[in-house]
Amino acid sequence: MHLIIFSSVLTPRIKYIFNFIFKDILKAEIEFTGNAQYFLQSEQIKISYGEKALGNEIFFKSTTLLFSNKVDEINIKTTLFSDYQVPFPVTNSLFPFDVFAASFFIVTRYEEYLQQKKSNEDFLASKSYQYKWKILDRPIIDEWALLIKNIIRKKHPGFKFHDKTFINQPGINFNIGANVPAGFLNKTKFIFSSVFNKENNYLSSKLDRLTGMGVRNETVLSELNITLDKTKTNPIFFINFPNVSNDYIKINGVSKILTNRNVGLLRPCASTKEKMNEIKEGLFKLKKILPDQINLISQQLDVLKFPICYLNLLNSGITTDYSMGYPDRAGFRAGTCTPFNWYDLQLEKVTPLLVYAYCLNDASFEHLSTDAIGNTIKDYSDAVKFVNGHFLSNWQLRSLSSHLKYKKLKRAFDEMSS
Repeated sequence: MHLIIFSSVLTPRIKYIFNFIFKDILKAEIEFTGNAQYFLQSEQIKISYGEKALGNEIFFKSTTLLFSNKVDEINIKTTLFSDYQVPFPVTNSLFPFDVFAASFFIVTRYEEYLQQKKSNEDFLASKSYQYKWKILDRPIIDEWALLIKNIIRKKHPGFKFHDKTFINQPGINFNIGANVPAGFLNKTKFIFSSVFNKENNYLSSKLDRLTGMGVRNETVLSELNITLDKTKTNPIFFINFPNVSNDYIKINGVSKILTNRNVGLLRPCASTKEKMNEIKEGLFKLKKILPDQINLISQQLDVLKFPICYLNLLNSGITTDYSMGYPDRAGFRAGTCTPFNWYDLQLEKVTPLLVYAYCLNDASFEHLSTDAIGNTIKDYSDAVKFVNGHFLSNWQLRSLSSHLKYKKLKRAFDEMSS
């Protein structure tokens, strides 16, 4: 027994969002059809999406968004649902809004495409519709999917969905320094190129060490391994490299510690062809220090611009990305805690890029008390546990050190991982 979905017109948008909700989130088998007679005669569990129901099936009334193939300005209207606002209101439907159009609008970051047409400014969480509708702090698409699941179960109690499990997977990022070469001339050349390259953190890291504020990656990683071995937490480490010659990048202590860990490239997002070459250069350096552990995964914690950043990731061979989130604020940027394939609204097609969205970043904890950090983590973790999703958070490696400055962050991470 599976679900059969009817729509008079089966657009790429309809197939994408129905597959995401029913297959990826709810773990159900589905079939699409645009043949009304075949649909009515089917003995499968029937769901229709359109202007009106065909029979006694589960019916969701549609709006126009999923039948379009353009990124046009939309006059967003809302209605009240539970204790928050929802877009695309409808009548004579199971929900008072088009849940599939709303989900598509959020997960594809439709509004960010619209902003890019007008301005090149960074997209802020406070400017998002989810913030205005008071749903930014919840994996709202997963919650809506559970409501749909309950509707199906109520009408078809014998239908079984496959199980999902809660996953806690932090991302830990850090810069890896170059190996200082032997020989006076080579060493002088290395230091000169490092000091006068504005993209490097050579001077700041040197100053940190002199003032006692610096941390050694190897030390923190070794201590962290002890903590991780006591838990079931399996983080992903994202590494950024200084902009120096590949000759200075060699296998070192960090390489050995990370041999059996998941590792990806940090800050690869590219908005120009020149920057895209830096992604390939970073992957090359990653391959040099971890020749047997390269998964083509990435994360960037600066500005994520649509669609250029993701297009360049794909062109660089990146297949999985962890950049979807707000670096300075907690929240579910894509409205979900379930991994999804990125849908390119310009080409109107599903891409191979698998996106994992994070909801917390340690940068947003900087001015919070220890209790406030713990409460925030618990609230978001509980929200993800409720829908059995992926609880993804980001941490700088130095935040997990034993240094007094990072005490509250390390404590929060340890409690989250326990």
